[in-house]
Amino acid sequence: MIAAAVCAVLLVGCTPASAGPAQGPAVVRPTAPDASPASATPAPVPDPEKLAARLAKVSRTGIARSGIAVLADDGAVLADRGADRPLAPASTLKLLTTLAAVDTLGADHTFTTSVVSPSKGRIVLVGGGDPLLTDKTSTSATKPASLQTLAVHTAEALAASGVTKVRLGYDDTLFSGPDFNPAWKSRWRGYLSRVTPLMVGEGRFDQWRSDPQPARTAATAFAKRLQKQGIRVTVVGPQEAPDGAATVASVSSAPLSAVIARTLRLSDNAAAEVLARHVALATGRTPSFAGATAAITAWLKDHDLWDDGMVLRDGSGLSDRSRVTPSVLARALLLAVHTPELRAVADGLPVAGENGTLKDRFDDSSEAIARGNVRAKTGTLVGVASLAGYLTTADGARLVFAAMANGTAGQNTAYNWLDRSAAALVRCGCR
Repeated sequence: MIAAAVCAVLLVGCTPASAGPAQGPAVVRPTAPDASPASATPAPVPDPEKLAARLAKVSRTGIARSGIAVLADDGAVLADRGADRPLAPASTLKLLTTLAAVDTLGADHTFTTSVVSPSKGRIVLVGGGDPLLTDKTSTSATKPASLQTLAVHTAEALAASGVTKVRLGYDDTLFSGPDFNPAWKSRWRGYLSRVTPLMVGEGRFDQWRSDPQPARTAATAFAKRLQKQGIRVTVVGPQEAPDGAATVASVSSAPLSAVIARTLRLSDNAAAEVLARHVALATGRTPSFAGATAAITAWLKDHDLWDDGMVLRDGSGLSDRSRVTPSVLARALLLAVHTPELRAVADGLPVAGENGTLKDRFDDSSEAIARGNVRAKTGTLVGVASLAGYLTTADGARLVFAAMANGTAGQNTAYNWLDRSAAALVRCGCR
């Protein structure tokens, strides 16, 4: 049984996608985390037996192992089927990583990329772990820091001190350990971004190819930007910035709340891994895969969000060796919904049928009622699918949910179960 702790959990499964735009009843928008005044009369909550019966009608054919649970807004357990079973979470693990990050660092925290000068004519580009640093200045509010802007400020400072020629080093030593997780599929090495504190373009050459040397690429791009500003760069190479080196210029990321929203909406693996390392740094642990997962594990245990059999292998959910229970995902989400300091996670979830990884989901008539209502994090690996979020029922009650499917016969099978289960909850009066 799910512990009647701070959260309401709904675990849903997978649904085969159907062609064509969804047509259906008017959408019921989910209640915002802080929308209801304390004095308001609570909306009627579904009867647990009737709700469970409604969920049982959604086919689970083709799914070997699953877990599902639904919690009311006050944490009461409404549905519990395999909710304490440890399963591979895929990218729903990002919920736990981002919760630990926003609680540890603060929603307003920013990441700084800087240029320091150990001596006249020598500068070092120092990676500060901004996962969204760009080369060219971006118009996106989530990507305010660029090498182009940094080069302008650096050149101005250098010119003011009479320097027009520099040796450029780059420092990517903020993180440690391997930059590719041994728990990931080795065949992904050419595709997945390396985990590094210094990268541009999210560590990728294009949609399909990762950059094997993202820090060097960033430094080379910065050198070109400096040269366009009239500063001659003679050497580009790795160099650890010495303590006490004077800061020449710097640029800062968007607030962590904005970084988290984008990470969850697009399921950005590289950003999630970078955030996990920042949690490790902030808690005095080694900023490696092992240190990051240890830091997140400790945070979860401190917040009573740990079940027997759970294990974390990364911060993004890319490893199929991680195990999380639906119960923990649901309780974690309820905590996010009700805690102002953690609201960036609840607010950052994709919206069914509207954006992010849920834009093209809930796409047949049996699921259409959930479009614009369900806000949830998706998870997908081969044979794995999960969904965890919150929604509003037909009677106006907010439910928090999490669902996980492992050993699935095709992704559509899993998506159908997940999406149709969530839609059944939206449709539910169940009283």
